[in-house]
This record gives sequence, structure tokens and C-alpha cells, in this order.
Amino acid sequence: MREQEPINQKKRTINFVQIREITDFGGRFIDYKMGLAGAAVMSVIVFFVNYYGTHELFGATTAALKQGAYTALFGGIIMRGCEYFATRIQKQTVALVLAIIIPSAISIGLTYGVHSLKGTPKPVASTIPTAMLVIPSTAIWGFLKRRDNFPG
Repeated sequence: MREQEPINQKKRTINFVQIREITDFGGRFIDYKMGLAGAAVMSVIVFFVNYYGTHELFGATTAALKQGAYTALFGGIIMRGCEYFATRIQKQTVALVLAIIIPSAISIGLTYGVHSLKGTPKPVASTIPTAMLVIPSTAIWGFLKRRDNFPG
């Protein structure tokens, strides 16, 4: 029997420059730090809301994982949108009102939509923490970003 020739395979290497380019590009639209911080807080809250409401570990874990994944991505986008309104509009009052209302409404609507999908035992109860936290969060974030970009 003839010896088999080794198959030449291209080694796959991680190109950190490309990863950095992708994250830098995404960073223009997503605030990664705020998204991950929000994901940590919101997934824990949603877990306990669903677990104590139903005593279903699987359903509560499903709801928490959905909330965490959603918040990591869309929470980061929402906060970047808040920053955009707060810093791109010249009139401070209009900028801050839009920085609060538009991202908050989008966030509440999307959160309810995610939890209305199969697997969340209490979709309305799972949306309430978002509604309670997103409004003050966007208000504070918008104010801080506005102050940073328009000092004095």
C-alpha cells in the first residue's frame, strides 16, 4: 500500500488587526462598555423577576439570557444613539429631550418584542425593569456626554 501524502492545510491564524478594525468600526455605533454593563444588570433583574414570578428555572434563565444578549448589543446601540442626540444638536434642551425620549422608546419597544417571543414567562414584567432604568440612564448619559462636548 502506498503511503498517503500529507494534506497541506492552510493554518488559520487570528488576525488581530482585522478584529481591531471590526471593533473600531462597530464602536462608532455601539458603546460596548455600556452595553456590557447594562447586560450584567438587566439579565440578573430579569432572571429574578421571572424566577420569583413562576419558580421556573429554565424559563427564568431563558429570559435572562435573552435580556443579556439583547442588552449587550442593543443597549450599546441605544446608548450610542443617546450620545449622538446629546452631542449633535446645538440647543441643549432639545438635545437632551431627544436623547432621552427616542432611545428610551426604542429600547422599551424592542425589549417587549424580544420577551414576547417564546420562552419568557412574563414578558410585561420583564420589560418593566428596562422602562424603569433606561429613562434615567439615558438622561444621565446624555447630560454627561453633553457636558463633555460643550464644557462651560
